[in-house]
Amino acid sequence: MEIVYHIGAHCTDDDALLKSLVKNRRPLAGEGIALPGPPKYRRVLSEAVGDAVQGKDMRHTRDSLLEEILPSPDAHRLAMSNRNFFCVPNRIFEGGSFYHLADAKLQALGEIFAEDDIEIMLAIRDPASFIPAAFAQSSGTSFERFMAGVDPDLISWSDLIDRIQHAIPDVKLTVWCDEDSPFIWPHVLRAMAGVDPGMRIVGGYDLIAEILTPEGIEKLKVYFRKNPPKSEGHRIKVLGAFIERFARPEVMVEEYDNPGISDEVLADFTDTYEEEVAEIAARDDITFLRPDIS
Repeated sequence: MEIVYHIGAHCTDDDALLKSLVKNRRPLAGEGIALPGPPKYRRVLSEAVGDAVQGKDMRHTRDSLLEEILPSPDAHRLAMSNRNFFCVPNRIFEGGSFYHLADAKLQALGEIFAEDDIEIMLAIRDPASFIPAAFAQSSGTSFERFMAGVDPDLISWSDLIDRIQHAIPDVKLTVWCDEDSPFIWPHVLRAMAGVDPGMRIVGGYDLIAEILTPEGIEKLKVYFRKNPPKSEGHRIKVLGAFIERFARPEVMVEEYDNPGISDEVLADFTDTYEEEVAEIAARDDITFLRPDIS
C-alpha cells in the first residue's frame, strides 16, 4: 500500500489541496487511489500515532486502521491531508524548537505503516509571512509565548526535511514553496494522487481562481481555449501576466497584526529563505516542485 500524507505546513493550504483533489475522486478511485474524507482518518490516525508515541504495542493497528479508513479494499494508494498532524498552531514553537513534535509523530507513523511505502507532502513558506500568519491562527496567547523562546532566525525548513527523512527512513518526500502554489497546482495535485503527469486533473486552476477577479478568470479561460499553452513555461508566463493585470488586491496583500518584528528583520528572513529554497531545490534526495519557466 502507498500511504501519502500531506502534513502542511500551517498557513500554506487550509485544505485547498483536498478540496481540489476531491473533484477527481471518481476517476482516481478507478485507478485504485483512495481519497477518504478527513473525518474518516484524522481523529483515528492521530489517536493511533499518539498511542505509538506513548510506546503502546501497535503491531495490529495498521490493518484495523486501513479497514476503518479505506472506502474500498481494492485501493493501492491512500491519500490523506492534515495540516495539524504535528500540532495546532499554538504549539508550533512549543518546547523551544520548530515543530518539536514532528520527530516522534513521524517515527510513530512509520512504525504503524512499516510494511507500506510512505510518502510525505510538505509545502514551505517564507518565515517573514509564515510567522505572522501562524501567530494569527493561534489563540489566546502573546507573541512571546507563541514563539516559546525560539529565535526566528533559526527556523529552518531544510532541518525539518532532514528530520522527516531521519524519522522515516526511505520516505519519499515532495516539497514545494507555498508562494509557487498557484502556478504549480496541477503538478501538486498529480504528485499527491501519484498519477502520470499527462493525466487530466480537475481543479488545477482553483488557486488562480481565488486570486483573479471574476472578469480575469473568465478572460483566462477564453485565452487558454483559443491559445492552448505551447509549453509549461508559456503557461506559467500567461498566468503571471493575468495575475499582474487581474489580481484582487485584497488577496495579494495579506494583512496581519504586527507581532513585533521590524520590517528590516522580516526582509532578512526573506533573503535567508530564498537562499534556503535554492539549497533545497538542489537536493537530489527529495522531489522539489517549482515553476518551469524555460
